[in-house]
Amino acid sequence: METRSRRRLRVSPPPPPDGGGSRRLPPSSDRISALSDDMLLLVLSRLGSVHAAARTGLLSRRWLGLWTSLAHPAFCTDASDKIEAALARFSVSPVVSSIHIRFPVTRQPSSLLRAAARLSPAELVFVLKEESWQTYSASVVLPCLCRATTIEIDAGLLGIRPPPAGEFPALEKLFVAGDIIDFGSLLSRCPCLRVLGVTFRDVNPDSLDAALATLEPAATVHSLELPLFSVQIGTRWRNLLTPLDSAAFSAPISPPPSGNFPVLEKLSLSGNIVDLGTLLSRCPRLRVLCVVFRGMVDLRSLEAALAALEAAAAALGVTLSLLGVNTRWTHNVDAAGFGALLHAMARLSVQKLVLTHHFGTYVKADLACFDRAMSIEMDLLKYFCFTTLLDGEFSMLERLSITESSSIVDLSTLLKRCPCLRVLKVAMAMGDVTVHSALLLELDVHGTTECHHIDIVTPVLKKLELKVWAGSGRELSVSISAPMVEKVTWKRWYTTSGVMFGFWRLECASLKSQLQEEDTSSQHPRVHALCLHISCIVSGRLGSRPNFAKEMEKLLITDFSVLELRLRTCGHIFGALVLRILGMHQIRAATEKLKIVILPWWSMRRQACLGNCPCGNPKNWRRQSISLPHLTEVEIDEFTGEDHEYDFLGFISKCSPMLKRVSVKLAYKLGGGTTNIYTIVSRRILR
Repeated sequence: METRSRRRLRVSPPPPPDGGGSRRLPPSSDRISALSDDMLLLVLSRLGSVHAAARTGLLSRRWLGLWTSLAHPAFCTDASDKIEAALARFSVSPVVSSIHIRFPVTRQPSSLLRAAARLSPAELVFVLKEESWQTYSASVVLPCLCRATTIEIDAGLLGIRPPPAGEFPALEKLFVAGDIIDFGSLLSRCPCLRVLGVTFRDVNPDSLDAALATLEPAATVHSLELPLFSVQIGTRWRNLLTPLDSAAFSAPISPPPSGNFPVLEKLSLSGNIVDLGTLLSRCPRLRVLCVVFRGMVDLRSLEAALAALEAAAAALGVTLSLLGVNTRWTHNVDAAGFGALLHAMARLSVQKLVLTHHFGTYVKADLACFDRAMSIEMDLLKYFCFTTLLDGEFSMLERLSITESSSIVDLSTLLKRCPCLRVLKVAMAMGDVTVHSALLLELDVHGTTECHHIDIVTPVLKKLELKVWAGSGRELSVSISAPMVEKVTWKRWYTTSGVMFGFWRLECASLKSQLQEEDTSSQHPRVHALCLHISCIVSGRLGSRPNFAKEMEKLLITDFSVLELRLRTCGHIFGALVLRILGMHQIRAATEKLKIVILPWWSMRRQACLGNCPCGNPKNWRRQSISLPHLTEVEIDEFTGEDHEYDFLGFISKCSPMLKRVSVKLAYKLGGGTTNIYTIVSRRILR
């Protein structure tokens, strides 16, 4: 081996064979490189990609180029030119058993396929991402692969064509997805085909009939197994359909006039499902069912379908893994009708429930007990409230999500009845928040009324989102114990006059965890950002200086390094306000990045600053000095070019010895301000 300084390292010889002594190798010896090629190739294959395997050549000359002997090369998210160059390094002998190319960065997939076909692998997997440019690009042409027994091609939204000539004499398994063109010709060139999986994606409805006509005789002649068959008609073809044809996309899904499904074990339906009971009666071996009702549904027909599901589950022992209702009912449903519907769903012992409906009037209902459900998601716009929890326990529930537009009254009782709950997202109809759970990993609570008390005890919680309304007149009590939390989002809206900074009013305070810009690959949040929404007081009395430090103490996390101030100034001076906030020790000592956003005021009356306007208090703020020892970056959005804004730039640069970057986004039609900004910043930062 060699170091970067080109000095050769001494490597002691390997130990003598058994019986020749028991002397140990010195610590400097490279035992891995002493292994055989077969063992080293086994190590490289475990890395999962050719890119990672090739980089091992940086460790030792012994590894250099060894990756070109891999029997199963794999590429993932690599550029096409690099993949083709790598494939060119492989030789036809020894034989390459399989080639996997997933999500390459390319607009010429046919060229990549030809490069892979040169090695004649026994197995080829080629998968593209679905991207918009593919809709209007050329088709992918399959090359002939004489040795291939298994081919999996997913062309995204691109078309797929068979080769101009040649066959696939050894092909036994074919999985193809995309806009498949000339499907009959492709099947005729696979004499040994036994297993076929096909997904028609973004397909023209006219060509689909021809493809299906060729599939039926091929399946009969070759006794094909068809484990996967899917049809996805693209939006570009839907737009070209006549109104009569487009109505077919919302047409009812109904059983055939006659015949059974004698071997069907798994069934998934989604759409305007009609006569579900008849369909289920023709599936004697059905074991797993997923069903989603969509579109305009009459409440009575939905109740009948749920009754049919209940009967089938009892007679056949069907497991209902998913029940979804995403509908617009033909008339508004009252509390009694919706409660009866929930009871019918609860009797089905569904594993996952997804319920979406937009109510036109305010509805209060009881929450039925789903004792077998593991996941419940409800989106019940726009006025809905669960007022009472019926008897029973959600013994298997792990995830509960009720959108912010609907709410629940008794959250603490609900948690006691969910012993396995891991994820909770819910809105509170009552202001106070009390959550005690030993198993919760994610908690998202949104209060819809004024909150006075927050009590959270979650020892293993990883993610917390808390949004509440609270006035400044009454003390907000906050007690949160979450020692394992990694990601926090806290937001408080002030329902009354808010906390006042003399002339200014605090409307909202929020805290959010975010990743560092230079370490976006990390799974854990690195920094915390504090955001304050502040506006000038247009009318009414001015408040006295509050104890803002008490408000800061209510934050779960105090080691924030980003301070964002969103100011609705209406043309007033904001420098003194920012000085007052930065003067707090807790903020001054922690802030590394300061961002100021000047919000537009066209919806509010612009006020003229008089000589005694309180917005500039204290009057000597430009001459004051505070120490911002950790501030390295300042960003100002919607800089209007007022004199006081230039004064603020000079003030902040004077107080920040570690300042490295100043970013200023000019307001619309400012003009002429960049020279002054550069002069001020360069004089103090580039000194």
